[in-house]
Amino acid sequence: MKVIIGSNNKDKIKIAKDALGELHLDVEVEGKKADSGIADQPLDKETTQAGAINRARNTKMQNPEADFSLGLEGGLHDYGEGYHLVTFACLVDKTGNKFVGEGEEIHLPIEVSEKVKNGEWFGKVIREYAKKNKIDNNLITRLSPFAQAIQNAYAEYLKSYGDLGHRDKASGVITNSDGKLLIVQLTTYGEGQWNFPGGGIEDNESEDQTILRELKEELGTDKFEIVRKSRYIEKYEWPPFVIAKRLKAEKRTWRGQRVRYFLIKFLGNDKDLKPDSGEIEKIKWIKKEELKGHFIFPKQLELAEKVIEEFLI
Repeated sequence: MKVIIGSNNKDKIKIAKDALGELHLDVEVEGKKADSGIADQPLDKETTQAGAINRARNTKMQNPEADFSLGLEGGLHDYGEGYHLVTFACLVDKTGNKFVGEGEEIHLPIEVSEKVKNGEWFGKVIREYAKKNKIDNNLITRLSPFAQAIQNAYAEYLKSYGDLGHRDKASGVITNSDGKLLIVQLTTYGEGQWNFPGGGIEDNESEDQTILRELKEELGTDKFEIVRKSRYIEKYEWPPFVIAKRLKAEKRTWRGQRVRYFLIKFLGNDKDLKPDSGEIEKIKWIKKEELKGHFIFPKQLELAEKVIEEFLI
């Protein structure tokens, strides 16, 4: 696969090659200068994203033979609490379709943000600040945010043209004697992201077998009893970063999941719970009213409340 990136910067060319290589793609990346059509220091997300799109489209016009043309753009955005570093990638395929990905944002130190607001150049200010203070190196290199943006853009392409299916999963709504619900934070999640425990259905395995196996593997005990099985299979889409993460880890991916939920009664006590540290970062018992503060993925809370209502918890 040949990718032309709209930049002669060797670091950006390497970032693109490595980011796509992590997705197990056999890729050749070449750099060609391309105009962004925006200010050299964009100060809002909309302008920064437009710069990435413009670079990709201008690169496409000059190199129509490439499988993908890639535009990268970094900028700043102020949410009212000081600037955040923002990054965007745009992939344009041979037929001119565009796919945009965004990287993780990084909040700038207040001192840096104030100097930029006063008209100073971000690159100069952040390097001067870095000489005196320990900072996230991504504020200078932008390596991780740009890599994530590129991978998210490719995930958007896969959603449209990758013929991705949905992964079949069984998930457990576990209650204890106090009527609380058990939620888990996976090692792959960010801070504040939680879910019900469960996992993928393996070949020649029933949904009931899956949920009991997964709970034992993830939580270190078999002291669970299936009370009810949902009548419905709920289907949802994954955000781009999850699609990319699965592709990196397993050399295959899906666009989302089809989930059968089970109402599960926990028969043991808390000392029986021994979470698998390879999969589970934390576990927590919460009241159902507290789900709102923990289920923050798109439509996650809405789906959880629907399931709980069906189970009449």
